[in-house]
Amino acid sequence: MDDANNFLVKNDDQGELKSFENLRVKAEETNDIEDWINLASFCKEESNFECALDAAAKSFRLDSTNLEARKLYAWSLINKPEPPLIDIERAKRHFKYVLSIQPKEAQTMIELANAYSLTGDFENSFLLINNALKINDRLRDAYILKGSNYRVVGNYKLALSSYQTAVQMDPDHFMSNLQTAYLLTEMENHQLALEYYMNAVSIKPESIEAIYGVAKSYQDIGLYDEAQATYRNLLDVDNRFFIAYFNQGFIKQYYINELDSAAYYYNLCLEVQPEYVKAWHQLGETYRVQGRNYEAAKAYTEVLQLNPNYEPTLVAKEKLRKAK
Repeated sequence: MDDANNFLVKNDDQGELKSFENLRVKAEETNDIEDWINLASFCKEESNFECALDAAAKSFRLDSTNLEARKLYAWSLINKPEPPLIDIERAKRHFKYVLSIQPKEAQTMIELANAYSLTGDFENSFLLINNALKINDRLRDAYILKGSNYRVVGNYKLALSSYQTAVQMDPDHFMSNLQTAYLLTEMENHQLALEYYMNAVSIKPESIEAIYGVAKSYQDIGLYDEAQATYRNLLDVDNRFFIAYFNQGFIKQYYINELDSAAYYYNLCLEVQPEYVKAWHQLGETYRVQGRNYEAAKAYTEVLQLNPNYEPTLVAKEKLRKAK
């Protein structure tokens, strides 16, 4: 099974997977532009960026005069992970072409505004967002992008207001809730962030990002039993999410004082991600407090092989040397 299918298996239920398969098979059998557009639109909605780009590119190649195909292709170019500048500029040209034909197309204005944001041109981005809102002041995506722009430039108050407006317009929109929660976490308002993460989980129960947000928020506000239970739920969804093991170890080490359990979770973390420096360091710290100096020294050695300049371990190793 390829990566595009893996995304859907991990994040969506079997009904959505079946819908994806039906659309994909139909598009491949007919090679009809409308079928490729339907597949690209479905993948876009599910945030399956690889599938969206593939289907949108095929629809655009079939008929470059089709504006919906062009918009989907341009959207896919800038929504893949870390899009290169050449793709961002290409997307801008496509969106501008659409607007030359449909100058009042507010959603395309937002997509073009997003492309400007990706290159740090927030002046043009805000201008396009505000123009789009003059056409449609209920445009959810305009407020999401506005919030993201304000967040990047450091105006958290306006960012939060924009994100919350998006949520008010569409309470069941996953990304609106998740982005609001991310911002509140940055603002260290963990109690309110928890509410938005829980909203996001209620919308997408299998979302790793949302479940982790719930667990970490519980941890940050000191509800350690709830945090550990949620980390266990997360690992039921993805047992290779190593940070969930690490954070349980951290809770056991510093807040519950169960050092054997802490070491157990750090070792589980390292089984999944053996180069995770923080886990080796905390394992060493756990062993050092227990008086297991030989095991502590071995853990510190692992850290310094991975990162010879890791300051916390250099300090801890010196403490261990003086204790001998």
